[in-house]
Amino acid sequence: MTGEVVIAPEKNWPDEPAGVIRGNQADLPLNVAFVGGGKACYDLLQMLDNERLSRLKMKILGVADIDPQAPGLVYAKKHKLFTCSNFQDLYSLKELNFIIELTGSTEVREAIRQTTPPEISLIGHRGARLLFDLVQVEIEKTEIEKKRQEHEEKEKKYTQIILDSLPYRIMVVNMDMTIEAVNQTFLNEFNFTYEDVLGKHCYEVRYGLEKSCGEAGHTCYLLYLEETKEQKIFSTIKEFRDEKGEDRFDVITIAPIYNEQGEFVQIVEASRDVTPRIKLEREVEKSNTFFETVIQSTVDGIVVVDTKGNVLIFNEGMERLTGYNAREIMERGHLASFYNIDVARENMMKMRSDEHGPVGKLNPTSMSITTKDGEDIPVTLSASIIKIDEKEVGSVGVFTDMREILKMRKDLEEAHFQLVQSEKIASVGKMAAGVAHEINNPLSGILMYAELLKESFIDNSQHFEDIQEIIDQTLRCKKIVSELLEFSRQTVGKTSSFSIEQVITKTLNLLINQALFQDIEVKKIIQSHMPEMVGDLGQLQQVFTNLFINAADAMKGKGRLDITAKYDTDSNQFTITVSDSGPGIPKELRDKIFDMFFTTKPVGKGTGLGLSISQKIINLHGGNILVDSPPEGGTRFIIELPLGFVEQPDEEPVFIGLDEA
Repeated sequence: MTGEVVIAPEKNWPDEPAGVIRGNQADLPLNVAFVGGGKACYDLLQMLDNERLSRLKMKILGVADIDPQAPGLVYAKKHKLFTCSNFQDLYSLKELNFIIELTGSTEVREAIRQTTPPEISLIGHRGARLLFDLVQVEIEKTEIEKKRQEHEEKEKKYTQIILDSLPYRIMVVNMDMTIEAVNQTFLNEFNFTYEDVLGKHCYEVRYGLEKSCGEAGHTCYLLYLEETKEQKIFSTIKEFRDEKGEDRFDVITIAPIYNEQGEFVQIVEASRDVTPRIKLEREVEKSNTFFETVIQSTVDGIVVVDTKGNVLIFNEGMERLTGYNAREIMERGHLASFYNIDVARENMMKMRSDEHGPVGKLNPTSMSITTKDGEDIPVTLSASIIKIDEKEVGSVGVFTDMREILKMRKDLEEAHFQLVQSEKIASVGKMAAGVAHEINNPLSGILMYAELLKESFIDNSQHFEDIQEIIDQTLRCKKIVSELLEFSRQTVGKTSSFSIEQVITKTLNLLINQALFQDIEVKKIIQSHMPEMVGDLGQLQQVFTNLFINAADAMKGKGRLDITAKYDTDSNQFTITVSDSGPGIPKELRDKIFDMFFTTKPVGKGTGLGLSISQKIINLHGGNILVDSPPEGGTRFIIELPLGFVEQPDEEPVFIGLDEA
């Protein structure tokens, strides 16, 4: 029964009432007086003097004890409670309705029971023990509740401190879209107070809307979680316009809150203004797109690597240059795929010095890289070390394909060489035409008188030999003049149809019996049924004579001479090779052997015009002559001649011929 206090007797209390029942007084507070002010009274008074036990509805009115120094009596006096030495004086207390006997005396308990008015209930000292335990339990419960509340309050304050220290704006929203809590960052950023926020609608406070986000056409995260039943935290970037109409961006993290029954009751929204970051990212993205476009569209190859050589950027120019695609290089990860690692280290050392440009830079440097097909490609490399905050983070290299440039340079050099040669030819031709008679006439006179003197000194061996030397040197001069005149010829002479085999065979027949060719093995491989070509047979015979004699001289009269000739029907071109087993021509001299007056023979043994004249004759026939040294050694001349040619008359004819005198 609500409001009843029932105290059952212990088993060994037959003389004590079965209990006290406060029937009609059940809804009234307990107005209590203690008989016996000993230690038990003192302890009970202390326990009951606690506001947290107010739910017991017990009010202490007084204490009676014959000992004025009893601790309970002293405590009651101190707290201005009614005290007396005769317990019957307690009956005078108008509100008294409950007496607790604490003396432990049966006589006292019996005296109280016999004198107690009917409206006052009594409990003996043994029953008081139960009350004491009940109060003790209640106190313990109260202490536990107090500690729990203190702990919760402490946790709440600590949590609030943490939330207030976060840079994110925290807002807790109830299911009715009202704000339950916010942190200090939220208040500071929006210049709010708690009164401005708590209990207000989130859409009103947060975005200044008159209706919910969902009704205004925006995403309502509360409704989203309620509809999707998602139970996980998620983040998003919300774009909106502020009161000034400017675009703003918030990064928002939403977390659902569930009660003990697992019911969705609130959400926690953590937001942060990231407008500057998003705008910067978009600007950076635009810049990156621009620079990426520039890097990818440039003709040169561009490679960016980190400090470990891992490739970070490999542009389209580099893809075209090496044959690798960027994905292949990224998967391999390292520039060693196309770039010799030792050369890379050497170039890095150059960049760190000031000998090849400013420190951290590498001026254009010639090198080669390897393509996917294994081809070495000549390039120039310009490079720079990349630093961020004075810390080296990588390097960038620009590779320029030099193949076309080198080809153009070579073509230019050849064109310049041909121009110089043409100028030389023109100069020599004009000189030869102008002085031929002037030189040959005196030489003829010297030769004639030397022959007469020779007959006069036939008996004088010393003078005879001197005169013979004059004759030999005079003949040599006439030969030089003759070769100069031949070199100056700008057109092919008398043309006819003949076979290449005919020219080669006729030339060999003239030379084969000479002493220089006695110990030389000649091997001739001529393709059968070749068509006849049109040209100056005499001039071509002069070319082959020169090549055969040069080969014999190089082999010092002992070795092997191989001659091959074939015809290609697709190109209508003859190819003739003349190979010897001599020492070969050094690589550094091959570009010079066709120069005028260049010779490797001793002084007096060659004029340096033989190969120049041979090249000129071949060129006049529309062909080409090349030289190389095959791997097996020796020298090989390769002559390419067309089946026929169209003669181009010289615009400035020069004198051709030589006096026979």
